[in-house]
Amino acid sequence: MRNLFSASMMAALVVFGLVGAHPVTSAASGQAGSEERKPQIKPDVAALIRQSTDAYKKMKSYRHTAKWSISVKTAEGEAHEDLTFTLALERPNRFAYKMDSKSQFFPPVAAYCDGTQFINFKARLQPTPMKQYIKLKAPETYKGINIVDDVEFQPIATYIIALMLQGDALADKDVRAAMEKATIKPMVTENGRKWQVLEMPFGTEETPIDLFIGQDDHLIGKATQKGDTRITEIVDAIKIDKPIEAAVFQYALPPDAKQVERFTAPQRPGDARLSRGRVRVAHR
Repeated sequence: MRNLFSASMMAALVVFGLVGAHPVTSAASGQAGSEERKPQIKPDVAALIRQSTDAYKKMKSYRHTAKWSISVKTAEGEAHEDLTFTLALERPNRFAYKMDSKSQFFPPVAAYCDGTQFINFKARLQPTPMKQYIKLKAPETYKGINIVDDVEFQPIATYIIALMLQGDALADKDVRAAMEKATIKPMVTENGRKWQVLEMPFGTEETPIDLFIGQDDHLIGKATQKGDTRITEIVDAIKIDKPIEAAVFQYALPPDAKQVERFTAPQRPGDARLSRGRVRVAHR
C-alpha cells in the first residue's frame, strides 16, 4: 500500500501548521496576561463558557481519552491519521496529558506530574530531530502548571477542557480571541443526547471549529473542523471524581530522550520558563 505521507504531503502539513514548530492547536501565542482590554464576548457565549467552566473546575478528578482524526487534502490526494490522547487530573497536583498513539508524522508529546515531579517531554521530527524533557519539582496545585506556555496540545477540545479544569477557559489569548468571535449555532441531537454547538473562528485564518457542549451536563464532548484540513475530536471514556490509577500519571520516556534545562529551538517563545526551579505559576 502506498504511503500517503510523502515528502510533498509533509510539506503541506507544515503549511497547514500541523507539524513542525507550531502544532495545530498549540498555545503558541501565550497567556492572556495583564492586558487591559477585556474580552468582548456575546452574553450567550459567555454564559455557556461559564457554565462549562463551573462544571469542570469543581471536579476533584477527571480523565478522558480523546479520539483525534485528521484528514488533509494535498496535491497528491488525502493524508489521514487517527490518534488518541489522554487527559487526566487528580487534585491537588497529579496531571497527565500525553499522546497514546504512534504517529507517522506527528511527534510524541507528554506532560505529566505524579505529585512529586513534573516532567514535560517534547519531540521534533524536523528540521532537526529532537527528543528532550524537563524535570522539575511538582507545583503544589494543578494551577501551578503553566499549560498555556509550556504544554503542547494538539486536540482543541482537550486543551479547552484542561483550561476549564484550571478555572479559566480564556487564559490562552488565541482561545479568548476565538471566543470573542464565537456564536452559538442551533442545538443538535446525536444518539439521543442534546448538544449546544459553539462555533469558534480559530487562529489567524479564523478556521471555524465547532465545539459540542452537553445541554444538561455542560461537558465538552466533541470538536470538529471542516475544509481542506478536516479534524474530528471525540471526547471518550470520561471518568469524573473516581480514583485514577497511578500509572496514568507516568510515561515511558524514549531511551534516547535528553534531559535539558530549556528546550532546544525550534520552539515557541516561553517554552518551559522556569522560576526558582519550579514550573512558572500561570498568571490569573
